Amino acid sequence: MSLSQLHLQVSQGERTYDLHVTAVDGGHQVEVTGSDANGEQIAELRGTLPKADLALVVQLLTSGAAALGKMPRTGATVEERRQQHRNSHQPWTDEDDQRLKELAAAPGASITGLMEHFGRSRASIEARLPKVGVEPALPLKAPQ
Repeated sequence: MSLSQLHLQVSQGERTYDLHVTAVDGGHQVEVTGSDANGEQIAELRGTLPKADLALVVQLLTSGAAALGKMPRTGATVEERRQQHRNSHQPWTDEDDQRLKELAAAPGASITGLMEHFGRSRASIEARLPKVGVEPALPLKAPQ
């Protein structure tokens, strides 16, 4: 049994990508679109491939992604991140985890307040909360 259409979706952070593949005479119509958290389109790739070449193009994209992963990073270094968040990339201690749990449960707790207290990024705080048994449903800023 062969499929005449395929739709896949993958999300990471605030980005979502969709893959649509439709069988056409002798090949596949392929469309990849990406959107941000607001639903704004940030990427688009479309084209038609001969039926026998779809797997070859997947291999090419996989190899390209692997090669790009070996390229030097252009993002911020750990030292640059620590200028903004003093404990960036430092391991969490048991004491940090206990204090995070206590502070997150306190009235008026907020992500921003926890970021300032622990010297960590929003992503770090939000990722750590479930690990210490706290639902990451805190407001970004404390109520006024």
